[in-house]
Amino acid sequence: MSRKLQHVQIGTIAEDSDGYLIYCENGVPTHAGVVRVGGKIYYAGQDGLLVCGHHKTVHRERANGLLKRGIYEFGTDGVLIEGSYRKPEKKRRKNRTTQLPRMARQLIIAGIVVSLITAAVIAVTLSHRKSADNTSDVSAAETGPSMLELPPDGELVFLCSPAMQSVYTGSMTLAEAVAEGGSPAQPYVFRYALDADASAVLTLDGRSYRLDPGENSLEIWNLETNRTYQYSVTATKGDETRTVSSSFQTADTNRFLSLTGVRNVRDIGGCRTQNGNRIAEGMIIRGGEIDGLMEPDYKLEHPEEAAAFRFRYDFDLRPEIQIDGAYFSPLGASVGHKFYSSPMYGEIFQEQNFPALRQIFSDLADPDKYPMYLHCTYGADRTGTIVFLLQGILGVSEKNMRQEYALTGFSISGYETCAHLERICNGLDVYPGKTINEKIESFLVNTVGVPRTNLASIRSILLES
Repeated sequence: MSRKLQHVQIGTIAEDSDGYLIYCENGVPTHAGVVRVGGKIYYAGQDGLLVCGHHKTVHRERANGLLKRGIYEFGTDGVLIEGSYRKPEKKRRKNRTTQLPRMARQLIIAGIVVSLITAAVIAVTLSHRKSADNTSDVSAAETGPSMLELPPDGELVFLCSPAMQSVYTGSMTLAEAVAEGGSPAQPYVFRYALDADASAVLTLDGRSYRLDPGENSLEIWNLETNRTYQYSVTATKGDETRTVSSSFQTADTNRFLSLTGVRNVRDIGGCRTQNGNRIAEGMIIRGGEIDGLMEPDYKLEHPEEAAAFRFRYDFDLRPEIQIDGAYFSPLGASVGHKFYSSPMYGEIFQEQNFPALRQIFSDLADPDKYPMYLHCTYGADRTGTIVFLLQGILGVSEKNMRQEYALTGFSISGYETCAHLERICNGLDVYPGKTINEKIESFLVNTVGVPRTNLASIRSILLES
């Protein structure tokens, strides 16, 4: 599979009908990366849209010999701000079984931050038996001599970074959390102590994990939020075996996910609507591209990590990419795929983009396409626009719709400000309705031509009672 993405660095900059600054080559909006026009440096992103008023991570493949790899700030006119260079953080490979990230142990109860959680020593009584059948079940609350120590039953855990925990408790703004850097996604860390001459297997959510006596924790990624997980541990030492059952509760937060090599991945599920319904988790996972065609290092490195989501469809919002031969989704040969050439921001109000929007909402109404991976290149602009409209028709509040969009700030600097969304909100003002939800439905149904039956189908698929 070869890429045809070379650009001649000669072009012009013009303002489109929505007020965006666009870089064009031979009159065609071009995703060229770093360009020099009139002696000034700009960054032309997807569809030629200039980076204006925020930072941008410039990758080596898009630097075009004009800048070195790093993070730069561009002014509101799109021009590079001299001296704004920041060295990019080095990537750290995650060892999903043995590496121990720094985890916060703050437990929030009734808005009060409790002190660091320490693993309670819960002993399992072992009765020495010499008979052939020496296996019994005990609860994690029993005490006595032990070969295994586990976390307390019913422990509350956060599947997000300490900074995001602070956002949920109100002690930090999202912009402050984004400024701290780092990924908001964190694994569940199962902590234990196991005698050196013992062995143990953890069974959780239908999967088994062997516990290493030489370690004291195990990372488990991509669990669901706001859920009680039951688990059991079967430990063996010599001729004695014990099985311990216990549980933990994941906090009710956004569900941040980790797929090695892929950026900006999270579940749109878990969010509450204004009517008290909840969007089902695991149905739509949003994120950046997974094939490296536009950004070479945005690539799914371990497809087996995505297998757990059982994706049936690769919902690709990018324009059709010219490649040699047929395109097959990295998610698997059996996974359906389509390029949608989705509009973004103010482009949704342009009549020539209505057919694409009708197709998008028609396919979102098809239950056979779920679970799906919905993405563009960065999982930011096109994806952010479609998810904003989708959450609107599902009944999510404007505040929560904006926060969902702003979470992309962890991946691409500047998005936590939601400035681009104003193009959508301002355009919707002319449509009837008291809320943004009503305005979005009016726009999609009466102007774009999306059948109400499609919206009803989407709600039936995604909303839990």
